[in-house]
Amino acid sequence: MPSVGRLGVPAPASACGSEPEAEFDPADGHGLGRRGPPPDYFTLAGVSMFMSRKFTVRGLVLVLALALALAPVAGVAGAQSGGGTVTITVAVRDQADDPVGDATLDVEWDGGSTTATTAGNGKAFVDVPAGAEVTIRVSHSRYVRTSPYVVSEASEREVEVEVFRKSSVRLEVSGSDGPVADARVLIERGGLDVAAGTTGPNGVFESDVIQAGRYAITVRKSGYYVRQKPLDVEGNVTNRVALRRGSTTVGVRVVDPHFDQPRPVSGATVTLVDVETSRTDRDGTVSVTAPVNTDTTLRVTRDGYRTVERDLTVGEEATNVSVDLSRTPSITLEAVNERVVTGERVVLEATNAYGEPAAVAAVYLDGERVGTTDGDGRARVRITDPGEHTISVSRDGVESNEVRIEAIGSSGDGGGTATATPTATATPTATATTESPTPTSGAGPGFTPLVAVLAILVVAARFLRP
Repeated sequence: MPSVGRLGVPAPASACGSEPEAEFDPADGHGLGRRGPPPDYFTLAGVSMFMSRKFTVRGLVLVLALALALAPVAGVAGAQSGGGTVTITVAVRDQADDPVGDATLDVEWDGGSTTATTAGNGKAFVDVPAGAEVTIRVSHSRYVRTSPYVVSEASEREVEVEVFRKSSVRLEVSGSDGPVADARVLIERGGLDVAAGTTGPNGVFESDVIQAGRYAITVRKSGYYVRQKPLDVEGNVTNRVALRRGSTTVGVRVVDPHFDQPRPVSGATVTLVDVETSRTDRDGTVSVTAPVNTDTTLRVTRDGYRTVERDLTVGEEATNVSVDLSRTPSITLEAVNERVVTGERVVLEATNAYGEPAAVAAVYLDGERVGTTDGDGRARVRITDPGEHTISVSRDGVESNEVRIEAIGSSGDGGGTATATPTATATPTATATTESPTPTSGAGPGFTPLVAVLAILVVAARFLRP
């Protein structure tokens, strides 16, 4: 029976086929007492292997297959071990480049966060995932940073975070007659709004905590010129702002756009709400004085015209405004004759708000439609019943006035509202008659051509008889 090696593989027979080769003990590197040369010994991925010299090809294939199988596992293990964390050194310094100790760092990244406190040298160490985007916020009793510091891709390095001295602004706004309340205040830096609000009854505005630096201050109030000024802020700063009153003119021109060349509308009332009211002249223009930097409503009215309203912002320079004012849509109906004889037609004329013919307007007699006006705005309506009737016209939802027409009966009596009864016409009665034969010209009664022929034949027969 063949011997079995330590890996459970039968030992190959010797060259002569009589005895198996000696086995090899990896522990001491010597054979186990059997004859023959020792097999080759291998170590692959931590696994000890041996192979007979006479079984080299088969063993080599086995080794390669095992190597290919273990290589991906080793690679994955290497990749996993490469994730890890990195340490970022955060150095906090003020505007003078001095280290800031005892600053609290709030560090966040996707899926985690941590905190740290800077030492006397202004530095702190934070461990974060390698390659993560990290946000660092700083808080301190005497310093402030309004925006967080962002590390886009974390790695082993040092980052410097600048902080600023905590500061604030107090503005005292006044005009020629004292403090100005409800003035709007805007504090900007680098094109960004830092603080905003309005002054109180005492004309004072106070900001929240802001970082020290140079800012742009803007103060505005209706009726005052806008005031803008730069301001250096370091610590708690108080500053006075003086505003100046002012006014400007608004020129208003009112025209009627109905015509090919818009016509001026004179006598129109122009109002700047809560400011001033005036009327347009014969050219349709008027000039109104208004406080600068005022938001108001422009209203234009006139009898027979539609009212126009629009928002208007008055700046610091004179301005001109044009307003289109159109007549209120209307139809005026007139009758050429208001009294007619029944059966006759009444002639009507319809005009619009501009006195132009109201063409293609529906005509109604006593509430029932009976026709439309022609291109000249005229219509002819027949009145068949005596009494009083009403006629009106309508177009595009605009109703005209009603015209009353009195219809007089043909007898001259125009009273009553009853419908006239038509006069009966006599129907001729047929008279029974006895029908007589119609005489034939040149022949006696009952003597027809056929009878005459027969008579001639009878007479001829008598003469020919023997």
